[in-house]
Amino acid sequence: MTGLAVLGAGMWAPRLAAAAQRAGLDVVTCHCRDERRRAEFAERFGCEPAASVEEAIGHPDVEGVLIVTPNDVHLEHTLASAALGRHVFVEKPIADTLEAGERMREACLDAGVLLMVGHAFRRLGAARRAKELIDAGALGRVVLAEANMSLPGTFKPEAWRAQRSRNRGGPLMQLGIHHVDTLTNWLGPVRDATGRFAHLHADADIDDVGVVRLEFESGALGTVTGSYVSPKTLSLRLLGSEAVLEYRTDFSVWPDAQALDGATTLTLDGERVDFEERDMLSEELGEFGRSIRGETGIETGAAEGLAALGVILQALESHAEAVR
Repeated sequence: MTGLAVLGAGMWAPRLAAAAQRAGLDVVTCHCRDERRRAEFAERFGCEPAASVEEAIGHPDVEGVLIVTPNDVHLEHTLASAALGRHVFVEKPIADTLEAGERMREACLDAGVLLMVGHAFRRLGAARRAKELIDAGALGRVVLAEANMSLPGTFKPEAWRAQRSRNRGGPLMQLGIHHVDTLTNWLGPVRDATGRFAHLHADADIDDVGVVRLEFESGALGTVTGSYVSPKTLSLRLLGSEAVLEYRTDFSVWPDAQALDGATTLTLDGERVDFEERDMLSEELGEFGRSIRGETGIETGAAEGLAALGVILQALESHAEAVR
């Protein structure tokens, strides 16, 4: 059984650990800076608490590392993992800068280990079915895409997401980037991106709303929007020359990722389209385990992670230039 170390113990780390166990992987050890949370995580998943990152990734039974830590330490944790020959799964975004992401890719290549990025939403059953319809020409030529992911939250002053320098792009970097990856998977590469970001309502001094305009290499245009202060929303809409595809999820089920497909309606010109419900997190962690064993390849690796991050960073740069 493939052994994993988990770095981080926030809201998302236990969900990835549970998905890894559903996929038949072994959570061997865990580390986070808070001793109490580390002990609680270890008890919940039946693993060993490690007092340091080095102790966790250095455990003799560990083959892969799940990095579920703030964006700006993904590089540090990836370099440490690769140096010990551990395969890396890093939650999106791959890093906080393209330079950091490139260094992560090179370090893993040099060490001969895998680097997988957690872009899971493209794996949902509704998303897979939508891609099948697009590829089959059911929409004709897709000319316009509209997507929104919004999720309200509280931002304690000490939280990294409450700090503008550590959470650039706010909901677009943390939420909208999922849609960027999905749309790229559906429609192909993005040629150009521009954006506008604003701080309108949140207590923390961060951008809590954003809009990114996309121009795909196919010529199609798109928008990805997101908010940290609006009710939970997950929607996508594709307009083609022959039909319109609507993808809407009752996002109130979040953060139960297993419930997403069951709360999603997919329609083509108003007619409901059936699809198979899927466990996106278990599927991606299962793929990570099989890739470690050399049984398959990785769908969302460094190239896909850097592509999605690059779109958001390009949009941020265009905003910075506009407000100078």
